[in-house]
Amino acid sequence: MYIERYPKIDDKIEAGKVLVIYGARQVGKSSLVKNYLERLKSNDPTYKYLFFNGEDVNVQSIFSSMSLKILNEAIGDASLVVIDEAQVVRNIGISLKLIVDTRPNIKIIVTGSSSFELSGQVGEPLVGRMNVITLLPLWEREVKETGMLDYITGLDTTLRFGRYPAVFIEPIIEKKKEILINVVNGYLLKDILAFEQVKNSKLVLDLLKLLSYQVGNEVSVNEIATKLSINRSTVNRYLNLLEQSFIIFSLNSFARNLRNEIRKKEKYYFYDLGIRNALIENFDSTETRGDTGALWENFLVIERIKRNTYTDPYKSIYFWRKLSGAEVDFVEVYSDHIDGYEFSLKEKKGNKSKSSWIDSYGSSTWINVHKGNYKDFIS
Repeated sequence: MYIERYPKIDDKIEAGKVLVIYGARQVGKSSLVKNYLERLKSNDPTYKYLFFNGEDVNVQSIFSSMSLKILNEAIGDASLVVIDEAQVVRNIGISLKLIVDTRPNIKIIVTGSSSFELSGQVGEPLVGRMNVITLLPLWEREVKETGMLDYITGLDTTLRFGRYPAVFIEPIIEKKKEILINVVNGYLLKDILAFEQVKNSKLVLDLLKLLSYQVGNEVSVNEIATKLSINRSTVNRYLNLLEQSFIIFSLNSFARNLRNEIRKKEKYYFYDLGIRNALIENFDSTETRGDTGALWENFLVIERIKRNTYTDPYKSIYFWRKLSGAEVDFVEVYSDHIDGYEFSLKEKKGNKSKSSWIDSYGSSTWINVHKGNYKDFIS
């Protein structure tokens, strides 16, 4: 079953530019591209395209050659070239630049599962020559449009198993668990461990487990370094790699130079709650577990990020806290406008944090997001 994704290749692809599709492994990048190719072929059976798998050593030889002769021989008269898993192809950015510079009518799509490799290779060579799609796990609106939201996955199931496409469409709970555990054991760290300076998979997994228990809390790098018996710089490097490989993401603290605001702190969240729960081996119902509040916060943050990524990418996001303890879970800033959101399972009419936020930023808004109104916030 293919689920229609919100980011549309049709809106981003153009001749003379490379369309780069980033995203974690198993998030549906290949399916997105193959569905697009099927539609092309259905509309025009004579349309000529080529599909290459970047993990094939012969493909790597061609597209790492930086030889225009070799590249042209491989492409022939195709109107569209697709390179899946392009991050493993050495010098891919330079070869793509050669193609688009000499064949301005050709269209190219490349997918990559780890942005730290692919963006590093294509960023500089393809300045002004590429468009980007970031594909995340299924967004609320995509799920809703399947018509199966209530049948296969209610809110409790989403908080437990996340929204990887294969997990979402699997109706059997035990098989959902199996898919997620296989991702953690087989795919999750594949790109990071392939990175030449990362050797210790257990250490990275231990770091992820620590972060799993700190969702919604400010993270102390020094504390993590002590617990893992490694230095601060190594922790920061691993955190950066985990962010670039679409496993976790961070929110920085928001401050406008008020003396009593917390600054230079970060919170970490997971792109997918199923991965987070698989790391700590806890898929229990939200009615019986003690971390439901953290799951709820992570869910709202990532779903809002999906919404913004696909429909309103120009908002900056933060959290906010004062030395007194008053805090706002999520802050959006765009132009001169500031919105503060507090997350709770049940509705709150107001509290100390709301008063403190309005006192500090009187022209801003404060909105309580809870189970009764969250769908408007995330979709």
